[in-house]
Amino acid sequence: MTGCLSRILKTGLALVMLAMVTGPLPAPAVTPEEMLADPALESRARALSKQLRCLVCQNQSIDDSDAELARDLRVEVRKQLATGASDAEILATLRETYGDYVLLNPPVSPGTYILWGAPVVILLGGLAIMLAGRRRREDDAAMIADDEAAPASPAASLDRRVALALASLVMAASLGLYLVLGRADLPARPLADRGAEIAAAATQAQQAAGDRGAALQQARAAAAESPDDVGAWLRLAMAAAASTDSATEIMALEQAERLTGGDPAIRAMRAEAMARAADGQVTIPARELIAGILATNPAEPRALYLSGLAAYQDEDYAAAVGIWRRLQILSSPDAPWMTLLAENIADAARSAGIDPAGIDPDSVNPDSVNPGPDADAVAAAATMTEEERAAMISGMVEGLAARLADEPGDVAGWQRLIRAYRVLEQPEDLQSALIGLADAIPGDIDAQLSALEHMVVAQLEPSFVEASRRLLDRVKTLDPERPEGIYIRGHFARQAGDRDRARALWEDLYARLPANAPIAPQLRKAIDDL
Repeated sequence: MTGCLSRILKTGLALVMLAMVTGPLPAPAVTPEEMLADPALESRARALSKQLRCLVCQNQSIDDSDAELARDLRVEVRKQLATGASDAEILATLRETYGDYVLLNPPVSPGTYILWGAPVVILLGGLAIMLAGRRRREDDAAMIADDEAAPASPAASLDRRVALALASLVMAASLGLYLVLGRADLPARPLADRGAEIAAAATQAQQAAGDRGAALQQARAAAAESPDDVGAWLRLAMAAAASTDSATEIMALEQAERLTGGDPAIRAMRAEAMARAADGQVTIPARELIAGILATNPAEPRALYLSGLAAYQDEDYAAAVGIWRRLQILSSPDAPWMTLLAENIADAARSAGIDPAGIDPDSVNPDSVNPGPDADAVAAAATMTEEERAAMISGMVEGLAARLADEPGDVAGWQRLIRAYRVLEQPEDLQSALIGLADAIPGDIDAQLSALEHMVVAQLEPSFVEASRRLLDRVKTLDPERPEGIYIRGHFARQAGDRDRARALWEDLYARLPANAPIAPQLRKAIDDL
């Protein structure tokens, strides 16, 4: 039987286990295709989405929900923002369509008085009963002290029964009110009662999808009628982006780029589209394109931003800060991306544990972060076939791997190589690169765990026995209480045939899990299978 624990890790349950022990990990539902090009508008869209309820979810904002209706509401919010509507106008429009229920924090109004006031009434009623019961007990104690032989007063017994009955009634009323109305700030209305709202949302979603499809078809026809019109191809690219048709968007930008003789701004738009098509990851082909753009125009804002993003994804946070600070300096103060840029710089600086003001923007060369071909190579690549381009990329990756064999301490180099192998889908080479990074930073437990987790998921343990022992020793030394570390140590103990050791480790981990942890039943089964 293939290891049960391997299957658990394959489904990502190791991460779920960590979330249950150390707290929830955020999983934003917003996809790159939905995001607005204007960072300021996108920031407003995210803030609004956090205030709006998913109509088919249980107390979840549309910003967190993967439901199709939530996605359509996010698109509607962004569409209204793009037309210049204010936040208040957008919220008012949505409330008019769906009612106060669409707001996660409904306003105090006659329709919600009972929601906001009921908890206060219940608390005051409970407090009154407690005080009455305490006063009655004091009176009974005084009566007993006066005459120990006196029989219990029937009236006193009756009062106690009434008090208990009232207390039970308040508790029952509280439970009933909660089940019917839910919390005042998060009312949970039954799905059956929201048929009209859901139908309206579904209709609106279908209409929005139809509008996007119609706009795409019109833009496609316009480009076909005027194949030499750059504007027509750019409009087609924008319509395709709104419809999440990445292939059409990239094709339209390629045509616009051809008509303009390789305009750097349009090339940067194509690099951005390639990143969106890869779920926000700056892929190797996109990095090559970015390098060529910056060689032609070092101040091209999109290319600079994507260059910093690539460094961030490589976990070269200092380089990301330097590149983004350069873009900050080159941009006008009212540039629409300045807010997002400042947030990204602060985030990268926190991740690196550095003061962004201490990074000299001129000390970071984007080409060193995103190494790519020179101008001649870029020109040659434009005439290559897909196979030739793939061969060129493989050659670049092999060259980087060969250099790291001679310079194993180059952390940024290993990070780039890891990214390359992920894109190329070469699991064994990726495993070697992950081990190389872990060896380059032996004091970083996350690097050790990342290499071990990939080894388990890809079932590569037999091919990397010595490396796994080395990494496991570091994990145990660096943080013996780390939940993922305990789980993986148990897995490798089982693989080595030491079932008692595996059982002891997993029992220890099981005892730490909350009783309602999703991973608990499966971990229990894995323990029992031993």
